[in-house]
Amino acid sequence: MRHRMIVSLVFVLGILFLLPVIEFSQIHKTVWPGGVYPVSGSGGAQFNSPGWAMLNLTCNGKSGRVVVEDDVTGRVLLNSTVLGHAQFEIVLPHAGDYSIYGSNNNESLVCTDQVWKPYATTTVQDVSYLGSSVMFLLFAILLVMSR
Repeated sequence: MRHRMIVSLVFVLGILFLLPVIEFSQIHKTVWPGGVYPVSGSGGAQFNSPGWAMLNLTCNGKSGRVVVEDDVTGRVLLNSTVLGHAQFEIVLPHAGDYSIYGSNNNESLVCTDQVWKPYATTTVQDVSYLGSSVMFLLFAILLVMSR
């Protein structure tokens, strides 16, 4: 009887290790609402991503340069010229703040963004999957040993 309880506990722990990833996808759904940003001169705006995600960025206006930068690492994710209309898909590598701004010669660009399919960060996913795999392996070993 005690052995069955331990086997059941190990199985439940395996499921619990999966909850952070499952819960994240349920909370954040598939589309994270974005905003409308005027990108003129050197002005811009800041936005936030809930996790690793794809950024769908659409810019309209006359002409200019648009830059998307990771505020945590300082890495430039996009630095591109827009002539009238442009659409970009950019990978946001982690949860955190990002900036969108223009260069000094922008005539008037307006950019809209949507963050698609946010996922838990790779560290959270790795720990979750590793923990659940170890628990399920231990569950299988205990199940075989009990027979």
